[in-house]
Amino acid sequence: MPTLPRCQVCDGSGVGGRQIGSVYACPTCLELATKRAAPKKSPLLDRLKACEEVPHVIIEARAGTGKTTTLIEGIKYMKGMPTSITPSEQQQLIWDQLILSKGASTVTFVAFNKSITTELQNRVPTGCSVMTMHSLGFKAGQQAFGRLKVNKWRIMDIISEVSKRDIRELYKTEMDVLKATEQIVGLCKMNLVDSKDRKALWDLVSHYDVDLNGNSTKVFGLVDVVLDRCKDVSRDRCIDFNDMVWLPVALNLPVNSAQVLLVDEAQDLNRCQQALALKTIGDTGRLILCGDPCQAIYGFAGADAESMPRMLDTLSQTSRGCVHLPLTVTRRCGKAIVAEAQKIVPDFEYHESNCEGLILEAGYKGEVTEVVDGVIKSYHQLTQDGDMILCRVNAPLVSQCFKFLKAGRRAQIQGRDIGRGLINLIKKLKAEDIAHLSEKLSDWHHAECQKELAKRMPNEDRLIALQDKMDCLECFIEGVNTVEEVITKIEAVFTDDRDNPGVKLSSIHKAKGLEAGRVFFLRPEGAGCPHPMAKTKWAIEQEHNLCYVAITRAIKELVYVS
Repeated sequence: MPTLPRCQVCDGSGVGGRQIGSVYACPTCLELATKRAAPKKSPLLDRLKACEEVPHVIIEARAGTGKTTTLIEGIKYMKGMPTSITPSEQQQLIWDQLILSKGASTVTFVAFNKSITTELQNRVPTGCSVMTMHSLGFKAGQQAFGRLKVNKWRIMDIISEVSKRDIRELYKTEMDVLKATEQIVGLCKMNLVDSKDRKALWDLVSHYDVDLNGNSTKVFGLVDVVLDRCKDVSRDRCIDFNDMVWLPVALNLPVNSAQVLLVDEAQDLNRCQQALALKTIGDTGRLILCGDPCQAIYGFAGADAESMPRMLDTLSQTSRGCVHLPLTVTRRCGKAIVAEAQKIVPDFEYHESNCEGLILEAGYKGEVTEVVDGVIKSYHQLTQDGDMILCRVNAPLVSQCFKFLKAGRRAQIQGRDIGRGLINLIKKLKAEDIAHLSEKLSDWHHAECQKELAKRMPNEDRLIALQDKMDCLECFIEGVNTVEEVITKIEAVFTDDRDNPGVKLSSIHKAKGLEAGRVFFLRPEGAGCPHPMAKTKWAIEQEHNLCYVAITRAIKELVYVS
């Protein structure tokens, strides 16, 4: 005789009821939960209330459409608080979805990085916590293992430990193995790849162009051991940056759940971050993702270029389902600039109150561009403090920055980490003087390109980056007498200060989140955007995304410089 179902809320007969998340409820309790009226206090009934079948939401928000403001004011609307804006029709549709979770007691807003979370803390209403995906995972790690120390050298320390050799000795004799192992371990964590699946490892190596230098057997063996050792946190109570997100997923650690989890910049989530978001909402929470797939430009760094389509597919298959909403009307870009961006992203729209905007063209090397009161102006003469200069690669930015500095203008390039990378390369080459540095740089570039071109599927991004490093350092070498002077020049030019005065130069990747009244988009021969070295389908798609990002940094004027 079959067993009759029981209600997990009232412990009565569950006949005619249904499963909501992990809770089976009878028709009476379902009705009580829907009306939010309970005859008695019950944790399970509270859980059931939080699990009402309102859908997950994915918001496809184009550049400058006010997605962060829409979400913050939407949280206030959800909590019955006064809002500071009158919503547009698209914003109201998003708010109408948010208010379906008006009874949620835990609301968490996940932002892209620490600086954004600091800014948002003062903007979100009381009762809404703001954190990064890494801090979300780090809390789970601390709860599971107690106080943890963040050690950015953890992988190297573990390699030294399992090899039973001093890391300084390994640096001298096994540098290629160390670098490849560290890179693959990080990529396995970000992409949730099982290191024992050799095909998956080779796919990872191919996609991210990891240079194994003929050491695949040794490297893959180390990756296995290191990943297993990374899970043994109790031994040293240390983790690295990737571990913060990976360990809660890999070890299935309890995570502070959220009844509503909002995730901004969802197009840049890697596979592990996606899994952590799903783990955070569990069976009963609701996920609201916001981002722009057309601004997905970090695939080379581990982000999943298909993050939002993948999550839409995953969430659509849950019992809640998923609503897909647009936010396409920008209040940032002038109308002419929007029309230019529409050539890449057709559904991008302007608000009627936006300025008209201008699309101009100028010469790159001082050609005649404009005549004002009889004076011929070149692109350099047109620039003013506060303008932004963008380029697909960094080398042209370096040469242009030096021209501004020589003319007594204030100018810096975004990205201190780019400068550190150039300095590390100089130190690796161990040149004795400038002539020796130039010679060794040329040899390095030739050797690295030959290794890449010898592969069955050469990586276009890798070739672009190699040429860019070469060109950058040639700019810094010009006019100096010692290797130390080259390093000093690099340290002076690159910055992480986004509010620095003067002319702001930036690669398109580093300009994400920035804007300026006037933007000069450099497109020098051989280094334009889309970059001529991009050949594969995915690489070309990322190049078009980069063009769209560059165009939409401009508010009033976009000047193509070619």
